[in-house]
Amino acid sequence: MSTKLKLADELYAANGMRFLAQAYEQISVFKMQKIRRSVLKTRDFLDRLSDVFFDVKGSYKDKIIALIKKKKHVPTVNSFSTLPKNGKSVAVFLSANTRLYGDIISKVFQSFKEYANTQSEVELVIVGKLGREIYDKESSSKKAYEYFEIPDNDVSFAQLEPLIAKILDYQKVTVFYGQFVNVLNQSAQGQEITGEQPVDDKQVQRQVHFLFEPSLENILNFFETQIFTSAFKQTVHEAQLARYASRINAMEEALVNIDKRIKNIKYLKLRAQKDIQNKKLQQTIAGISLWGG
Repeated sequence: MSTKLKLADELYAANGMRFLAQAYEQISVFKMQKIRRSVLKTRDFLDRLSDVFFDVKGSYKDKIIALIKKKKHVPTVNSFSTLPKNGKSVAVFLSANTRLYGDIISKVFQSFKEYANTQSEVELVIVGKLGREIYDKESSSKKAYEYFEIPDNDVSFAQLEPLIAKILDYQKVTVFYGQFVNVLNQSAQGQEITGEQPVDDKQVQRQVHFLFEPSLENILNFFETQIFTSAFKQTVHEAQLARYASRINAMEEALVNIDKRIKNIKYLKLRAQKDIQNKKLQQTIAGISLWGG
């Protein structure tokens, strides 16, 4: 009887896990559908705008160099920006605060860790409790980092503002996040959002000439503030979309394993019932034989 009760408890727990996995999956499907179209449209737009950012910054750099050459003494210029910069680079790891997002967080972490290990001077920023936990546990470099926490869902600008204010001071900002490819595939991405390089690292540096109105400085300042902020917000939304899709895959895989477990428990339960019936039958036969004797 104890085996039968134990199997009944296991079946109850498995059914509970199945219900929970279905609920997580359905919620993720709803949230993914809600933001998918806007994220993909904004991605294409900002990718092209980032290339323009790269060109505008290159134009500003050329202008500053030309002005310097006209002077007798040529100073060393470390920053071609309209904003005060600290001349440093920072890598930002966008993770999450909760679990059950499949393997996308670990993929992003591996990309972030490899970059941090190869860039000795880069400073680190980790966003999310899970990312901090993974880094503290698995990273071998143990570089110091600054930690920020933002919600996994429905992030407002007010919640992003302290983080944006922090990274805006850096000369180069590279953000590591999960990117949605399709429902079955999500990839780890590392994107530089300060106009230091084009989105496609393989493309040849373009020689594009612009006419600026009202001025090159005003245009670049707009890119370094408004477009920078928009690009970072996009990486946050990209990370959300990738997490939803990854959770759907994880829950689907969990449901398959749970269904196998439920099927096995039912089989064992049926065997236990037959064993009990066989024992009762044997006891009955033994009783009749003893009575007959």
